[in-house]
Amino acid sequence: MDNGRVFLRGAGAIFRNGVLFRNPVLVGALGLYPVAAAGFGMQNAAALSILFVFLALPSQLLLCLVGMLIPKWARPAAVLLVTAAFYLPAARAVQRLLPGSMESLGMAAALMACNSILYSRAEEYAPEHIFLAVGADALGCSAGFAAVICLVSALREFWLTGGVWSSGTPGSGIGAGLDLPFAGFLLAGLLAALVQWINIRRADRDPREV
Repeated sequence: MDNGRVFLRGAGAIFRNGVLFRNPVLVGALGLYPVAAAGFGMQNAAALSILFVFLALPSQLLLCLVGMLIPKWARPAAVLLVTAAFYLPAARAVQRLLPGSMESLGMAAALMACNSILYSRAEEYAPEHIFLAVGADALGCSAGFAAVICLVSALREFWLTGGVWSSGTPGSGIGAGLDLPFAGFLLAGLLAALVQWINIRRADRDPREV
């Protein structure tokens, strides 16, 4: 029973790190392309978030089971093959949940199969950790990615249209240029600075928390 509690606490810490304290987008600067290029509009953000978890969870769990059987030099290619194999069913699921979303995302959706977050976690983390930890990491990174892209997308959409999820009118907002990728990078940078400040405060309070 005690071992079960320890494992669950560890999984919870791994999940929290993926969401905030070690968010792969904000702390590791991974997966920035979809946030900057396609992170405009909550519909895009929701579709990419769903696509991410449908790719991350099965690919990381599979690499957890078989990754150590694959030589390290072959793992990069194996990871890309695995994520590519899961892309089609994941894309169909997203299309069913949010009809028309895959067409509107265009190349940004296809490039999710080689997203740097998916690659790094499946290639480096998953093969050398236990199943529960890998599952928690996949879900935490998925939640962290979703949190960043949804917040950035909502801010950009509201600033430009005065609403979110198509409730605003194009051109009726007070901003200009936030539909450009540079604006996405800028907002992600501001969020990264906020997370860094939080981590510094945590370290000052208790170095063991970091």
